[in-house]
Amino acid sequence: MQISNSRQQLQNLDARIDSRVEAIRAERSWWPCRRGCDQCCRQLARPLELSAEEWARVDEAIATLPKPARAEVEQNVAALLAQIAAGTVAAPVVCPFLDLQEGACRIYDSRPIACRTYGFFVARDHDQYCQMVEAEVASQGDRTIVWGNAIAIQHAIEQISGNPIPFEVHYQAEANAAS
Repeated sequence: MQISNSRQQLQNLDARIDSRVEAIRAERSWWPCRRGCDQCCRQLARPLELSAEEWARVDEAIATLPKPARAEVEQNVAALLAQIAAGTVAAPVVCPFLDLQEGACRIYDSRPIACRTYGFFVARDHDQYCQMVEAEVASQGDRTIVWGNAIAIQHAIEQISGNPIPFEVHYQAEANAAS
């Protein structure tokens, strides 16, 4: 099966991100961001906004979930869409792809770039890590971290796949295509 150029570029970007993440983890066994930590998944500032290629990857991953897990994700998506439509979305937002019992992403291998970089990449104008990361860095006395550049990653994903598409726009387009 041949993959599209944009999908290959997205995979290359994933590899660049993984390299930075692994470098940080390799030097700091105490780093809190790893499978099983779901703090950021339970505290999104707003519903997801992803590039078209990321949405395609997420949709493919959801389609391959076992039926009960897929039904739960679809229920979570519908509930969030209803909140958005009613204007009742309250922060923090819980990611609809999170398995609340396991505290783990149901689509981990296909998770969005924002999820891959959170906790390891920063921007000049704002932090992109939680209080847990901040507390650990302070307690370890480690100020030598070479963070990844979140703005460069955002520009790269926009070059690969365009501007971010809001959650409700993606799912509305998907519903229109199905009908």
